[in-house]
Amino acid sequence: MRNSILVLTLVCVNLSLHAQKIIPITIKGEKYELADLSSKGTQMWGGYEEIPLHAASSESNGALNTKAIVATVGENKDYDNKPYAAKTCTDLKLGGKQGWYLPSQEEATAIFGFRDKLSIDEKASIWTSTESAGTQAYTLYWYNGSFYKSQKVDPFTVVCLRKQD
Repeated sequence: MRNSILVLTLVCVNLSLHAQKIIPITIKGEKYELADLSSKGTQMWGGYEEIPLHAASSESNGALNTKAIVATVGENKDYDNKPYAAKTCTDLKLGGKQGWYLPSQEEATAIFGFRDKLSIDEKASIWTSTESAGTQAYTLYWYNGSFYKSQKVDPFTVVCLRKQD
């Protein structure tokens, strides 16, 4: 009996540590929802493919960038079908809601303003959907909000965004 109580307690603690929540935020008067996926670990941006016609270089439209990334990278076959940030957001179903995407640089800057509501380690960086070059995309350093050009295959934290219905 004593052992079964201990196991039950450990299972409950483990579930609560990995629970995801939706955080409502407002960006430029528009209502959004934010999903902090930092408890799931880090992921790559998605392969080294350059997105054709600079279709993922928007600094303000993460939804458009995300569609272009997923259309180009697909199932990430060049990297053993490993999960990647844009696809993770596209496939996310949280709270019965869909329509998530990887935020652009401007959207990431706005998200940084709500950093006290997220569980992201201050030493971490989050991916943006904004491509900077063929093998690089922008990450936002969580400590001070600075942007860096990072290799697309390097692992960083993922947050997803969606416009509220």
